[in-house]
Amino acid sequence: MEKQNKEEPSKRIEIRGENIRVSRTGGVAVRKTFSGDGYGATVNSKHGLRLHKRLMKGARVGFQNGNFQFIGRYSKGPFNFNLSKSGVSTSIRNKRGAYNFFKPNYSSFRIGGLQFRGKNAATFQLIYLSFCLLLFIFKLLWQVAVSVLWFIFLGLKWVTDFLMGFFKGYKEEAI
Repeated sequence: MEKQNKEEPSKRIEIRGENIRVSRTGGVAVRKTFSGDGYGATVNSKHGLRLHKRLMKGARVGFQNGNFQFIGRYSKGPFNFNLSKSGVSTSIRNKRGAYNFFKPNYSSFRIGGLQFRGKNAATFQLIYLSFCLLLFIFKLLWQVAVSVLWFIFLGLKWVTDFLMGFFKGYKEEAI
């Protein structure tokens, strides 16, 4: 018989400072970055030394613990694009967190002070995004309907004003 894991997921607890990070699971990590002219070095007590070169805004290459790194992060509006050696991912950010299109298990969702990650967060994000899309469609249809009714009213008003003026002018001409 298979043993079931009944452990509750632990909460994420961390304290971040300018050069220090203390977390419940990761422990203490101290870092210092030295940079200039697009080159940089970061010393981290947990991950060692990283040497990196800035290629352009948002993209850099480097070496950390003998491993080559390529990281590119770009954002335009609510969309974020991440590029690395292992591939590309795209996510959309909203006030409740982020939904990652290519890697849904990397999504996050926050509500009432609780943060969800992984499959649960992806499900909550899809529900939230669907609700937002439905609300947007409703608002758009409402604005289109109000605009159409307003243009119909203005058209009818113009026709009645034109006809009243025409008949008023015709009556005065006949007299």
